[in-house]
Amino acid sequence: MGSDSRQTSDALAVLVVGTDTLIEALPARPIQLAHACGLLGYDLVIPLSWGDELVAEAALRAVESRTGKPAVLCSCPVVRQRLFHQGGDLAASVVSVASPPVAIARFLRQRLGARLAALTFVGRCPDARTSEFDFALDPPELLDRLRLAGIELAMQPSVFVDQIPPDRRRFASMPGGCPTPELLWQRCNETVLAQPECHDFQVELAQHLLSPHAVLVDPAPAAGCSCSGVTHVTAGRSARIAAASLEPPRSPSPIFAEPVFIELAVALPRSDERDESPRHTGSAPPSRSRAPMAVTPISALQVAGEPR
Repeated sequence: MGSDSRQTSDALAVLVVGTDTLIEALPARPIQLAHACGLLGYDLVIPLSWGDELVAEAALRAVESRTGKPAVLCSCPVVRQRLFHQGGDLAASVVSVASPPVAIARFLRQRLGARLAALTFVGRCPDARTSEFDFALDPPELLDRLRLAGIELAMQPSVFVDQIPPDRRRFASMPGGCPTPELLWQRCNETVLAQPECHDFQVELAQHLLSPHAVLVDPAPAAGCSCSGVTHVTAGRSARIAAASLEPPRSPSPIFAEPVFIELAVALPRSDERDESPRHTGSAPPSRSRAPMAVTPISALQVAGEPR
């Protein structure tokens, strides 16, 4: 998508970087990857952790309303397919919210409006291959584009100079959008978090759902959720550990200072129907020359939402 296709001179090309992409870009650091993507033509490079924060808050509100009943978190399309491919029998036990890519896409479209020229996701989450995004890339595709453009990740700065850095901290979430164990306990009637280790987690899931105790089961890493950091070299709980090692210390307060009102609830299939959600493929990102801009959530949406 070239600059001649933008509606106004202030239109923005935005890239959302998936957690799995950060791992696959190693040994380059996330800030180096952000600089490189700016050189590739993106105006805003947004971490998927923003979407994780939105999903975690929605999940916390949903679990609060269950008054201590066991539940399973379903924000990953891979988990949703695993749970409901044979019907909706588990629907009453499921906390169903949109995935982090969908959450951040809706948030950015709401806040940026007509200023958003193109929204691209890089990562392997199937939900990025839907109408929520204009373009979607697998991590190797982006890395290949950088190499073809002569942009060396290792040569990019590891800090931001003369730019407001993107706020990559977390407050409520873990990679993939699951709430932290601390907030689950504090806000949700002393609910504890269970994270199955085995890919075949159905038996463990059933045992937790039969428990008389308040528990939230998050099978996303075990199911292979790329937003949790699962790649060909990281799997299960180690994926979240790998992703967390690339992040700054946690924020002492919510990342979004103002309330965010977007619809994140996902309807569940009935017990007599199967989940046959379509999977779409994406296309290429923009390629043009323009000074990159990296900003925090608050500054990004204030600056990007006003004419310059």
